[in-house]
Amino acid sequence: MSKNMNLLSKLKFILKKPKVIIVAGSGRTSAKKAVFQVLNRYPEAGKDVLISESDLKNPRDIEELKFLIDKSSLFVLVATHTGDILSERDSIVGNKTAAEEIRKLSKTIPPQNCWLILNFDDEAAREISDVPNLKTITFGFQQGADFKASDINLNGGTNFKINYKGNIVPVWMDGICNKEQIYSTLAAACVGTILGLNLIEISQALKNNHF
Repeated sequence: MSKNMNLLSKLKFILKKPKVIIVAGSGRTSAKKAVFQVLNRYPEAGKDVLISESDLKNPRDIEELKFLIDKSSLFVLVATHTGDILSERDSIVGNKTAAEEIRKLSKTIPPQNCWLILNFDDEAAREISDVPNLKTITFGFQQGADFKASDINLNGGTNFKINYKGNIVPVWMDGICNKEQIYSTLAAACVGTILGLNLIEISQALKNNHF
């Protein structure tokens, strides 16, 4: 988060009670752009939604996040990968320190109207899923992820399939995309689903990728 809220901003926030999506982790910038692209395509789903990113290191940012958690009508914390992505393997070792920062914040999230989205392939981030009573959705390439990418094909562009609860939808993206961009699309699919979009709508929004 780049700018702290002043008193007037906080009062406006309390009155409006928007939905809040905070993206953390090493892939936060790309994931935030993907989420914005999906919600920008469907204004009704994106109405009154604040999307921001944070490295969860600045104490003032943490206090502000706790304020947003408490006063928002819906809060979603997206934890992208915390470690290096290797092209030859689906698992990510992850950064335990970064994952612990996400865990600390997630423990302050009340179970009502709050969600935690995790990169299932990141071994350190995946351990956060044990936070009691918190609604959690995972994404990744590995079996076991709620939103799973499969059948990836790079041929003049990028296409793959998203598998979620037995539903399989193809995604076509312009250009050759790397694994971080595919992770970002999966994270955006998780957010879009929480906000009421279906997989076909999400797939259409992601086609002309700008992240």
